[in-house]
Amino acid sequence: TATEAPCFFVRHLLVFLASTTTTPPTSIITNTIKVTAMKSTVYPLTILAGLLASTRATPVPIDSSSTSLEECGGQWYSPRSYTCRAGADSNALCPVVNGEAMDDCAGACYTPLRYSCNGNALSENPRKSSGTYTLTASNSDQPFDGQPIQAAGNHFWVGGHAATYCPSNVGSICNSFPNDTTLIGNGYMTDGALTFTQAHSSAQWNLSYYGGGIAYEGGGYFGPNGEDLITCPVTPEGSNMTSWKLFARLAGVRFSSSCVGLYAIVHDQNISAGAWQYT
Repeated sequence: TATEAPCFFVRHLLVFLASTTTTPPTSIITNTIKVTAMKSTVYPLTILAGLLASTRATPVPIDSSSTSLEECGGQWYSPRSYTCRAGADSNALCPVVNGEAMDDCAGACYTPLRYSCNGNALSENPRKSSGTYTLTASNSDQPFDGQPIQAAGNHFWVGGHAATYCPSNVGSICNSFPNDTTLIGNGYMTDGALTFTQAHSSAQWNLSYYGGGIAYEGGGYFGPNGEDLITCPVTPEGSNMTSWKLFARLAGVRFSSSCVGLYAIVHDQNISAGAWQYT
């Protein structure tokens, strides 16, 4: 029918919420895979040590006379970069990532947006298998903290407004959203930029990865390799305003020093679609 978008069988659907009030439309994401039961994966700490090596603090010699430093079990650290965790590993230094101090689980540092600590073992939180959700950016060190993730120009952005379109010939349908119309397709460009396909088109551009990231129940949304996302400042041609484009950390992709990391926080929604199409 006139309200149907082309269907691609991918792991996730990208659908978007267009409000009928003055509130700007918000992008929402829904998964298509349905399962009858969810199982959390429990990893031995010997394996997690390798998985989480990049998040484990490695203190370096620092002048302890600095008034900005604090002590943790004989090691001096900056509270802006690390936090001291007491527990099974009484002298654990865990890094501050995206403005969030990571928690400690028997010496392994982790984010609760993805893992839980059960005694001395880390468990991966349940992944979302169905339902829709919106995303907000989380990095308390940045001015965009708490801003919604929006869809516009076939890309995803931190903050701003979603770009939507509804043809006049469909009549009152344009005023009936949210409804069951969905925009299908997502992927990551070779530069890591998160994208969605144009409605009513099968074009996939130059995608190095086609599919979705990983969303956790009551947690965060991570890239296809399980890492946090990154956003880079972009100044559109003819504009003097800066926008923040969203990227995934794909292998081999380098980012400018002006780019910053962020966590994408999942917020469940009770709708299935929100706009005729996003542009």
